[in-house]
Amino acid sequence: MNLPKKIILFSLLFIVLFLTLIYGAGFFSRKKSYNVLAGRESAKAIDKETSKIPVEKFSKEVKILFAGDLMLDRYNRVITEKNGVEYFTKNISKIFQDSDLNIVNLEGPVTDSETVSLAIETTDRNHFKFTFDKDSTKNFLAYNRINMVNLGNNHILNFGESGAQETMDFLKENKVGYFGSPANDKNGYLEKKINGLKIALVNYNQFSKLDFENISAKIKDAKNKNDIVVVYAHWGREYELIQSESQQKIAHNFIDSGADLIIGSHPHVVQPIEVYKNKAIFYSLGNFVFDQYFSEDVKNELIVTASLNKNKIEFVLTPLFKNENGSLSLGSQIKRSQLLERIANDSLVNNLIKEQIKNSVVFLNNIQSN
Repeated sequence: MNLPKKIILFSLLFIVLFLTLIYGAGFFSRKKSYNVLAGRESAKAIDKETSKIPVEKFSKEVKILFAGDLMLDRYNRVITEKNGVEYFTKNISKIFQDSDLNIVNLEGPVTDSETVSLAIETTDRNHFKFTFDKDSTKNFLAYNRINMVNLGNNHILNFGESGAQETMDFLKENKVGYFGSPANDKNGYLEKKINGLKIALVNYNQFSKLDFENISAKIKDAKNKNDIVVVYAHWGREYELIQSESQQKIAHNFIDSGADLIIGSHPHVVQPIEVYKNKAIFYSLGNFVFDQYFSEDVKNELIVTASLNKNKIEFVLTPLFKNENGSLSLGSQIKRSQLLERIANDSLVNNLIKEQIKNSVVFLNNIQSN
């Protein structure tokens, strides 16, 4: 083969090899690019499908503070006008700061009507007829972060159904929740969803036309729709340090119907605790802000803070003591221990829970099992 032919042949082979290399690089480059895009599309598809899978939402803890009777008329009206609404609780105000709900029993209507109980003898019926000033009540509730009140008691109708309706209008205007009004039984109970937990607040008022069987039906209905049912009961005999047989019978009926916790008021003194079917009954918390000073028992009070979820509940018991000037304090360690020991000794609980009461913290598990 002569030289020109060799040169031409080598040139052709070089061109073929060069084109092959270029095509191969392009093919593998496109294949790699395709695989990356395919991977991205596949990842998107997986993410899209994963997003359809329901993720279980676990409820967080809910903290609810319960206090007893709040009354801002009569001598407490004088104290408020002289010293301001913060006077009663300025020494204990920190205990209201960390709860999701702060609940008290609003022991009377909030109206524009003039007071009729101020400076009236105890033998006069008007001595027990209350109405609270709107500005004072608004400021007191706001100062103490009280965002829920029970209206089912023996004083809410002191100024008739119009007074009760004026109270509900006032609470709505100031964004304070309420339940238990005898003037409006349409809903029966109040439902709240807090941190994923559905809670029903039911009132039992022994002075209402609704008997406890009617309330038991409401509790059953509430339990079917909610995780936890709390009953705030206005019941019992005034100034009795031990619950009555009637209170106990009704409490057991409420728990059998689905109640998870019962908080009591009306006796104006602190009554014992009972644990029935692993559910707590606080028969009476005593007063909160009330102008009664005639015995140590009416000046001794209890606040209960419940931290709860679907499986357990923890109660922190905070004894309070009313001074002769109307202000509240935590009292000395000796006074706190004496009140807690009295409660523990009278309570219908086992020895372990008696010791927990004395140490001011009570634990209960599996509160949903009825």
